Amino acid sequence: MEDNGRTVDGKSMRKSQKKQIEHILGLLDQAHTAIRKALETKNTEIALTLLEQSQDLAIQAGGMIEEVLGENFVTVGFLENYCELLYQTYEQIRQQQPVNIGKVCKNLRRELIRIENSVKNDIPVRTSVVFLPYKASMWDSLESVWKAADADPDCDAYVVPIPYFDKNPDGSFSRMHYEGHQYPDYVPVVSWEEFDLETERPDVIYIHNPYDECNHVTSVHPAFFARELIKFTSMLVYIPYFILNEIDPDDQSAVDGMKHFCFTPGTIYANRVIVQSEDMRKIYINEYLKAAKEMGLPGEHVDRKFQEKKFLGLGSPKIDKVLSARKEDYI
Repeated sequence: MEDNGRTVDGKSMRKSQKKQIEHILGLLDQAHTAIRKALETKNTEIALTLLEQSQDLAIQAGGMIEEVLGENFVTVGFLENYCELLYQTYEQIRQQQPVNIGKVCKNLRRELIRIENSVKNDIPVRTSVVFLPYKASMWDSLESVWKAADADPDCDAYVVPIPYFDKNPDGSFSRMHYEGHQYPDYVPVVSWEEFDLETERPDVIYIHNPYDECNHVTSVHPAFFARELIKFTSMLVYIPYFILNEIDPDDQSAVDGMKHFCFTPGTIYANRVIVQSEDMRKIYINEYLKAAKEMGLPGEHVDRKFQEKKFLGLGSPKIDKVLSARKEDYI
């Protein structure tokens, strides 16, 4: 059902897809500046090439919108008008007709602004969130977050349990385990073999295993190491599967007993790390910065302000699970 071309059968676009389109529009804005400069310097060939490339980019953006929202979506019409203006300008220059540079650039900018506003205001967005637990017994460290995401009508939440391996003394993989069948009945599990992260490119990925290859006893499947997951999302979130005894951040002796949790592949590659309290957050930040400096890591890894944004003391979902638990829910 259409509503002035703005919604089509309740369809909506992934946030990551919308960002791609916004990136294309940014490139077109840059192209306008280059087109003006080429015309002002009478560099006709460069102007024609830029106009042609701009049309290709606009067609690409239109194709992405058509695929998700349909060919009659309002933004597609604006892009078609923009492409027609590019074509007319191209032909005018190619045929060596007089060109009013100011007018051409003003018209292109006007059409692009119309497209930008339509992308911003007309394209409905859905957020895609993927949870990648490995041991079913640790699902309580993610469950309350999943419940909130699943209850959001503008969010698609997927639970994709991933396999893990026992490790031999030499570090090689032994038996593989998959516990997807052990989750509660109310959790709709998606097979890890059928969910393609590279294709889906979710907006957010949640993990509760931080160790990757650093665990000497077990390992999640290497395809789900944090350094691999960060390739497929702009927001990798790590929530520890455990709760530690609360420690005074100034008690360095006690901190030394748990600081190995603070600097792992999960905390290194994640965009956000959610820990159980504000005191624990302070410890994670301090110990992460110390370890990063010792390792000689660059840039953001040794930037306290950056790490203060990365680590959040929002509490543990395991506590949510305890508080919401009822005896009758358990066998």
